[in-house]
This record gives sequence, structure tokens and C-alpha cells, in this order.
Amino acid sequence: MATLQKIRNKGTLLVIVIGVALVAFILGDLFTSGTTLFGRARDKAFVVNGEVISTKEYADKITEFEEFQKMVSGQSSLDENISAQIREAVYQQMVRQRLFDHQTRKLGLKVSKEELNDLVHGEAISPVLQQLPFFVDPQTGMFSRAALVDFINTINMPGANAEEQALVNQYKSLWLFIEEMVRTQRLEEKYISLLSNAVIINDAEAKNTFDLSQQNAAIAYTVQNYFTIPDSVVTVSDQDIKAYYDKHKDSYRLEAPLVKLSYFTKQVLPSEEDYAEVEAESRVAFTELQNSPNPATVVADYSQVPFRDVYMSEYMLTPDQIEFVRTAAINEMYGPVRQENSYQIMKLIDQTVAPDSVHFRMMNIPTGSMVGQDSIVTRFTDSLYTVIQQGQPFADVANSLNPKANGGDVGWAREVDLASFGSEMVQRVFNTPAGELAMLSLPGQKVILQVEERTRPVNKYKVAIIDMPVLASEKTSNNIDNELNQFISAPEVGAKFNEQASKKGYMVMPHVTVSANEFTLAQIPGTRQVITWAANEKKAGSVKKFDLTNLRVVARVDQVIPSGTAPLSEVSSGIRTQLLNEKKAEKMISDLKGQHLTTLADYAAAMNSKVDTVRFVNFTTQNITGLGFEPVLNAVSAFAPLNSVEGPWKGNMGVYVATVTDRTQGSERYDAEAQKRSMMNNNAYRLQMQSVEVLKQKLGVEDNRFRFF
Repeated sequence: MATLQKIRNKGTLLVIVIGVALVAFILGDLFTSGTTLFGRARDKAFVVNGEVISTKEYADKITEFEEFQKMVSGQSSLDENISAQIREAVYQQMVRQRLFDHQTRKLGLKVSKEELNDLVHGEAISPVLQQLPFFVDPQTGMFSRAALVDFINTINMPGANAEEQALVNQYKSLWLFIEEMVRTQRLEEKYISLLSNAVIINDAEAKNTFDLSQQNAAIAYTVQNYFTIPDSVVTVSDQDIKAYYDKHKDSYRLEAPLVKLSYFTKQVLPSEEDYAEVEAESRVAFTELQNSPNPATVVADYSQVPFRDVYMSEYMLTPDQIEFVRTAAINEMYGPVRQENSYQIMKLIDQTVAPDSVHFRMMNIPTGSMVGQDSIVTRFTDSLYTVIQQGQPFADVANSLNPKANGGDVGWAREVDLASFGSEMVQRVFNTPAGELAMLSLPGQKVILQVEERTRPVNKYKVAIIDMPVLASEKTSNNIDNELNQFISAPEVGAKFNEQASKKGYMVMPHVTVSANEFTLAQIPGTRQVITWAANEKKAGSVKKFDLTNLRVVARVDQVIPSGTAPLSEVSSGIRTQLLNEKKAEKMISDLKGQHLTTLADYAAAMNSKVDTVRFVNFTTQNITGLGFEPVLNAVSAFAPLNSVEGPWKGNMGVYVATVTDRTQGSERYDAEAQKRSMMNNNAYRLQMQSVEVLKQKLGVEDNRFRFF
């Protein structure tokens, strides 16, 4: 009781102390950068319909996709281009998923567990699963239900040891990823199906579209392209451009900022001093190779390409190497000689006349991993060898061991292709006569092989080649960096970037415009960092140097245009061109009509053009040969009377005058249901593309990736 009373007496003080502690904690949290409220407020990779996707969530999903891609492709690493494509694909997929999830929840659409199970195990397997290489029969190239079942059974089995369990867990994660892909694809399919079925294709529309698609026309035409007359013949005012811009603002929406920058590049190339240093070292290498009884060790010490202890035919050598080996004596040397950016030394070790390639079959039997099993494997291998010697086909025996062995057929191989198996393997394959068997032991396995056939004997050479590349030294790189550092620290470099760079002999790319989310600058690998810096640089005129592999980029920020509606200044040039073409078309049509021409040849002469022809054009043709998309000719093909001069009409490329010279009817029979299905599929594809853009505008998408990636 006494203790409770003391607490009551000091209750006010405790409240104050706790309150102060809480305030201190909150304020401390607020002012701690990057980890709390302010940090979380800034940590927006992108926002979809108010939902914030953090950089971690985005990065984790990228990692999932990258791991998936590695497993699908069998690669252990991905190049920069593939990684960039994955980052963009992940963004688009995450945005689409959230847009469609929002809509499908409102509509009550979902994919139940039973439906998902049916897409995996039922009759109608998901298209996602059918396209994955894990579940494809390598013999037929078609989807294999058995492969899918084997995969699922594997991930449901416990691993025999820690290593196996780790692999099972990895495959389980992969399967969860695949399942989510299946669910998302099915949900999107339902939503698009609902939209496309809201657009009804009636009988009259289906029949009319089919009839028009079967009516193919041969057309003679002449065209006067817009670019053939000067812009000065018509007038487009600033008011015209502004009026068009105001009417079509939705067409100029920017998801990410636009970055305007000027830049130049400088390659980091070896200096003459670097060449001289490698040349001196190559002379040492020459002497060592000349005196060494083991060329492999010398080549390994000096060359970027290891020594290959095999014979090679001439077609595997360069012209200089061929010229050397044809005339050289055994142990004769050549070099060192400078070839482009390297020094090369050669030594002829040996030469022979032998087949270039051998076609053979092979089966391998793993040796026992436990004491006492070696003899069992040896007896088993000997029995197989004996069975084949007694007349059993090699292919049948190989297939009995492994039904997917394709008869043990290895195909054609050169010595260099077998070098990794060791010299004994190479010698046995190339020295065993056609039709005969050979048996040998390799690390971890016994091998039986049979030579099927051999190419004709050719001259072959065993050559030790030392290839010493000349790379820019640290001193050379530092000299270049010092030169560029002096440039970027010069007074007024931001204001007079182009002028000062040109005086130094640098070739400037001025006022380049890129999206803040572009992967590279002018397709230069590794330049994503330049765009990220420029997009986040608040001060126009800032200059920075970037160190890339064997390249330096120096860039200046000219301007950053924020996301949203692009300003008129950025789109006025394109609008002007469009309006110029429209006014040119009006003038050209008016001038031609005023001449009262009657023949296609007369129109061609007046248009300073020629008469050309195109065939197989109907109302539904999307791409007319040599012209592209020109709806005016689609209309002429369907509705113009035969041999009547039609036009002049405004087209996309220019003004057209055309005549239908022939019209043929297709022989395809009308199937109302098939035609409606085809049109519905076209509608579904169109709606799928359009719905995403509409939902982006309605629900809102804010792309901030340029701030982080």
C-alpha cells in the first residue's frame, strides 16, 4: 500500500517525465535522416492510386525477377541490358497489378484457390506455365504435364541434407513467384474479358467486316509528299500551336521528368608509355617461352588466353598465325609483334596430319563414392563393354541406362572441344578407328565411347600463343582524370560548357533530351548514373565527371522538366510540323482541284511525282507495302468505282490521287462465330493497352524511380 501511495503522490511527475521522454523520442526519430517518418515520406519508388511502393519493395521484386530469369535462362549473371529491361518490366507489372487489383476488387472479380488449383492441375493449364522451359519436354518442345508434376513433387519433398533443403527452399520460392504470375494473369484476363464483352459485335458488323476483308484491290496511285514543298508556303502562328496544345494536353503527359543535358566523352586509352612497357615485358616472355620445356606455365603467366594442349586445324587460326605455322619448324618462335591493342608471341610445339573432327557416342557411369564400390562399377562397365562388342547397338545400351540419352550421341567434336576432359580423352577419341569401342577412366566416372565417323585428315598444329593486351595504366588514367578535373573546376564552366569544351578539343553533344527513367545515355553502357544525377540536380548549369570502364563522361545539366504535362516549349516543334502538314495538304488539294485534271498521269505531272502501284489492299490492311498506314487508300480500295480517278485526298505522308485498277473477291467462307471471335480478340488487345493508360490517368501514378535508381 505504501508503495502504491508513493506512486500516486509522484504520478504527476512521472507523467511529465514520460511525456518529455516520448517527445524526445519522437523528435529524435523525426530528425534522424532516412530511417523514420521523414525518411519513409521520401522513400517512394513510385505511387499507384495513393499506395506507396518503397524502394525496398521495388528492389526485392527486381531481385525475384532476376533470380527467375537466371533459372529460366541457366545463366549465373545478367548483363546490364537485361537487368535494365527487368527493372522496367517489374515497374510496369507492379503498376498494372495494382491498377487492375483496384478495379477487380470494386467489381468483385477474384481468383479462388479452387480456380488457381485448376489452372495448375486441371485440364486448362495456365498459359504462363505452358510457356516456362521448366515444364517443356526437350524432345518435343511442347508443354509436359509430367514435368510440371515432377517439379511440384520435388518442392514438396524434404531435402536429404542441408544443401538439398536449401535448393528445395529456393524452388519453393520460385513456385510461389510463378503462382503469383498465374493468378495475376488470370485476374487481368477476367477484367479485360469483361471490358471487351461490353463492346458487342453484332451480326451486321461482323459480316460487313468480313466482306471488306475479302475484297482485295490493285491500286495505281501518285503521291506528293509534304516534305517536297517548303514550309514557307503556309503559315502556322503561335496562336495556332497554343490552341492545338490546349485542346490535346492529355496527349503530352509525362510520367517522369525530362532531362536536358550537354555532355562529351573521353576514352581512357593506353599511352605510348603503356605500349612500351608491355613491349618490354613481351620480350621477357619471349625468352622464357623459348627456353621453357613446359609452355603452359609461361603462357599462364603472361597471356590472357590459356595454353590449349591440342592440335588445331588452320581454320581455327588467324591469318598471321596460319602464315607462321605453315613455314615454321618445330620449336620455332615468332614475335613479339604488335597487333592492334596487344603484343603476340607464338611458338610451334608440334604438327600432325589428322581428322579435324570426330563424330562419336559416349556413355558415362559414375564411379562409387564409397569404399568397395569401385570394383562393382568396373565390373558393370566391363559387362556393358562386352555386350556392345558382342553386337548390341551402342545406342540401345545407352538408352537403357538413360532413356533421354539420345543413344549417347555426342555429335561432331574437335580436339579443342574435348580439352576440358583431359588429354587422354582427346587421344582416345581421335585415335580410335571408326566403329571401334574405347574405355577409359575419368575423374568420378568410367567412360565407354564409340567412334562413328571422322573427317578427312588435314594439317593440324599445336601452338603456344601468348597474347598480352595493352591496357591503360593507372598513371594514364590519372592523367586523364586530372585533365578533366581541371576542366570541370574552371571558372564559368557551367555557363560556358560548350565553348570551353570545344576549345579543349572535346566533341560536345549539346542539349540532349532524355526521360529521367531512360536506361542509358545514347546507348553508352553504364550511363544510367549520369541521367540519375541530372534528374536529381536542382541547379541548372551543374557539371560533373563520371568514371566508366575505359570511358569518362562529363555532363552539364541544362534543364529538368518535371513530370506532369509537358510545357508547350517542349512540344511546339512537333505540333508545328503537324499543323504545317495539315495546311500544306489543304493548299496542295486546293491547287490540284483548281487545275481540273482528269487522268492519273496528269496529276503525277502536276505533283512532280510518278504513278506507282500496290496490290492486295483491302479495308482492313494495316500496313500497305511501301507506304505504311494510310487509311485513305484503305477506303479507296473498298469503295472507289473501278478505273475512276479518286482524289486528291489528305494522307499521313502526303496528298494522294488513286485509281482502283482491279478488285478480286477472296474465296474464304464466312463463319459468323469465328469472325466475331476474331474481332472480340482484337478489341480485347486494344482495350488491354488502352485500359492501362486510362486507369493511370484516373487513379494516378507517380513515378519517382529516377530519385533512387
